[in-house]
Amino acid sequence: MRIRPPSYLPILLGFPLAVLAAVLGHYALVMPDLYDRLLAAHPALRIPFLMAGLQGSVLMFARACGGAAVVFLATAFCVMFVLRGWVLWLYRKCCLSTYVVGLLCIMLINRATTLLLDSNISLDGSGVNPVTVFFTRWHLLWPVWTGLLLTGVLHLLSLRRKVIGLYTGIHDERPATGDRVVENILSNGRDPLFRKSLLGSLGLHVLVILVIPCLLTMRGCVEPYRVPKGSGTPATLASVVKITKVVKKKAKKRKFVVNPRSAISFHIPDLDESVAARQVEADTQLTYKADPMRGLTGTGKAGKMGAGGGTQGGWPDGMDNAKVRFIRMEYSGRGWDDGMDMTTRADLNFLSAFNKLTGFKVSTTPESHPISLLRKYPKGGAPPFVYMTGDAGINVTAGEIAAMREYLLDGGMLFADCGSPQWNNSFRQFVRQLLPGESLVTISDDDPLFQIPYAFPNGAPPLWHHGGTRAMGIKHKGRWVVFYHPGDINDAWKTGHSGMDSAMAEGAIHMGVNIIYYAFTHYLEMTRKYRQ
Repeated sequence: MRIRPPSYLPILLGFPLAVLAAVLGHYALVMPDLYDRLLAAHPALRIPFLMAGLQGSVLMFARACGGAAVVFLATAFCVMFVLRGWVLWLYRKCCLSTYVVGLLCIMLINRATTLLLDSNISLDGSGVNPVTVFFTRWHLLWPVWTGLLLTGVLHLLSLRRKVIGLYTGIHDERPATGDRVVENILSNGRDPLFRKSLLGSLGLHVLVILVIPCLLTMRGCVEPYRVPKGSGTPATLASVVKITKVVKKKAKKRKFVVNPRSAISFHIPDLDESVAARQVEADTQLTYKADPMRGLTGTGKAGKMGAGGGTQGGWPDGMDNAKVRFIRMEYSGRGWDDGMDMTTRADLNFLSAFNKLTGFKVSTTPESHPISLLRKYPKGGAPPFVYMTGDAGINVTAGEIAAMREYLLDGGMLFADCGSPQWNNSFRQFVRQLLPGESLVTISDDDPLFQIPYAFPNGAPPLWHHGGTRAMGIKHKGRWVVFYHPGDINDAWKTGHSGMDSAMAEGAIHMGVNIIYYAFTHYLEMTRKYRQ
């Protein structure tokens, strides 16, 4: 007779298979594009991958995923709505197919990472060795192993007597294969000593290979930020910048001299009304040239950058052997990571230039984390500034807004950089939610942000004008908590400066140095109470 097990079994079997079909379908569509984007971001990989025929393997894997996705989706529908023996047979074949697709993925990733190791090609600038390759493989493969483990559980479920009876209608009191396996696991089997040893070994391997690496890669911990310890010169405008007045003499008005008795008549233009003359007029106006602080590199009497009145540089509240880090904010929106890759290297280029200008140690890897993790930093150990950019919308949760607000009011500073007109509109809306009742205001040209340690007589360089031509910000209790650059300073830091003139790109670097100096100095003053 046909037995009637609980009705949730078809859904328990079919729904996970439908989800797996969706995942495989997604990878079937995006894998070729991901491969092309990887080669575009890292051209050094092109020749080794081409010689190894990796592109063909990627296409074969994508086709396998696509075919499996179609079959799995159809099978999931049948499992949930058609109670027949052949459906259960097809379901088990889908489980076996999952193992095959997973094996193909594992082989593909192992092959690609082996090429990285053999060719000594690094994706993150940290060098290639067996340890880094192992963790790269783990990062890429843990979702695959998780999917295979879940598939194994479903496969075992399909071998139990209740499921067999549901789809075949055959009643049998004898336990099926799946029942015996589950019983052995739950009751330690016929040989309890052997079974306990086996389970203990299996549990230990799962803990070491799967659980611990997964916990280590979870985003829930942050490293406290440390400002370089020392004693530098508290810069003042007089000691920092030498303002040189440059005067160009205006060209005298020129006139045509013609023969008044000439038979040729023509209109005589006024040269002072021409475009060229207007340009000359602009060039003859008073301009100012800002010379950077000689003490910034320790060559002058003022000493290196910092506070405390010393000459070696640094801040008395800092920590020994600290590295200056550049931390980006991750959020749901496009372009937050623009410039972080190892080709454009915006963050790393800026840190490298900062090291050359100041002598301070800097991080050699780009860093980013979600906004919500700002709450994980200890009091007095948060980043003095965080960086945020993008080129589309900014989608954040109420919790992320609250975390950013708490960070700013407790001494931090948001360095926002506009990557497009759309981002400009989105950021202004984000600021209204972040600090209700406050609004962005233009920062005056004589503000310390534009004077120390580099002078910008006309304010921040506007660059690409995505959000206007003037830098803006929000002050809280006399301190800038938001600095908003309107013209994508991030692009000027990239390798090649995005086509910008090298002198203007150097000004963009100097602007970043000013922001770090301002953020470090004010953050340490605001949070000194936590370090006493």
